[in-house]
Amino acid sequence: MAARQDALPLRLALLIRHLDEGLPIVATIYDRHMAEQLRDVVPNLTVTSVADIVAPTLAGPCVDGGLDALERDGDGLVAVRDGRREPFAPERTSVLRALGAAVFAPYDRSARLMFYGAAGLIVMLVFETVGATLVLEQPLADAVYGSTKSLATVGPNEEVSKGPSWFKLAVAASMLLTLLCAACLTGGLIERLTSTRLTGLIGRRAVPRRDHVVVVGLGQVGLRLCLLLREAGIPVVAVDTEEGGENVGQAKRLKLPVVIGRGANPSVLRRLSLDHTRALAAVTPLDLTNVETAMAARSVNHDLRVVLRGGDGEVADETASLAPLGHVVDVHRRGAEHIARLTLESEPEPAAARA
Repeated sequence: MAARQDALPLRLALLIRHLDEGLPIVATIYDRHMAEQLRDVVPNLTVTSVADIVAPTLAGPCVDGGLDALERDGDGLVAVRDGRREPFAPERTSVLRALGAAVFAPYDRSARLMFYGAAGLIVMLVFETVGATLVLEQPLADAVYGSTKSLATVGPNEEVSKGPSWFKLAVAASMLLTLLCAACLTGGLIERLTSTRLTGLIGRRAVPRRDHVVVVGLGQVGLRLCLLLREAGIPVVAVDTEEGGENVGQAKRLKLPVVIGRGANPSVLRRLSLDHTRALAAVTPLDLTNVETAMAARSVNHDLRVVLRGGDGEVADETASLAPLGHVVDVHRRGAEHIARLTLESEPEPAAARA
């Protein structure tokens, strides 16, 4: 029993088991918690999902163009290359590098305002402190205290009035720049707090800026692909058009960065640092949308590695014609083959081994 939604296979599995207690059942259930509950109440049941079947065959080419798939094997991962399975060690992401990218190349406007505003305030504080120490010959503690008062607009450093004219002008300019930086910091903070955000400033929800994978389409396949890539240590960001989608909310709970917009919009793709990305995966349920996304991505970065989900039959059932755009995975064919083997074999061959 295969369907896009879980309700139909769930209902049919219960009905069939009520009519026949011994008949083996294969059902596609996307929600893993629901699948566990169904296994407990329906004996002789095998549960899978198209998303779990095809996500490994999409993840492999995203990580490395020479890989056929990237699969879970027990508590670890294995890479499939030319039919051979080999252990895969998750890549380690440098915390300092990720933090530096988040600070010096922030993704959205509010983050830029906050980081640059805060950096400007720190620079002004250091400038006035060093100037008071060297020019006015104040003790360090007094210089820090006076500069902090000026920065917080509590009051000026009174010793500045006794200094040379050029230093007064320099401090006056720094005070004006301080006001500008404070306004930027406040504006960015207010925008951040008052708007719905699916990305973070730092940490796992921050939009990666280099060596990452852009996943366009956060449906069942897209979410599974994102989780598998993150498990492999690959930074990932998802793009979806529906801010209120069920999987978007789930991605937020799982701390996956999500950007709302059209994946075929070149301006959105440029903001995602497509020139420095590892690969783009177009995995929406519609072939035409995936083709459009692939073409838009190639217009931004002609050498980009593109992985496409195909096989919805909107234009043609033959997906080989999409090969010039990138690595194509026929989702329905792979899913059908795997489910067919599940019905005939007790331990079917992994789908990736037949790629």
